[in-house]
Amino acid sequence: MLMSTLAYGQSYKEFAKKFSYELSYEQAMKRAKEEKKDVLLIQVSNYCPWCRKLEKRTLSSDKINKLIQQKYIPLIVNRQEGTLHKRFATPVVPVSYIIDYRDDTKFKSFPGYQSKTDFYSIVSKD
Repeated sequence: MLMSTLAYGQSYKEFAKKFSYELSYEQAMKRAKEEKKDVLLIQVSNYCPWCRKLEKRTLSSDKINKLIQQKYIPLIVNRQEGTLHKRFATPVVPVSYIIDYRDDTKFKSFPGYQSKTDFYSIVSKD
């Protein structure tokens, strides 16, 4: 269990590198303000198989990744690292947030795993 927890703790960072996601909330918000794009925050955890499925089945899709990169500053964080503000505290993972770059206190949340179709529908509307 410890090895799989440690391995996943690194795999979300590998995912972030491969798909150009930020790992720092502060850095993502800085870029968002510069580029005038909202932040798409994906919150994951070490033990969550649905988080891995979201990454592998949904976020890795070329169509979805292209849309995310065009419209948002993508950010992925591991809640077990404890780096997020309390307003993002949730017992559910994965959870996705769209955060307004002009006022980072305004956001929409979408809890749980989303299929490609559902996720595309969410991120294309906003």
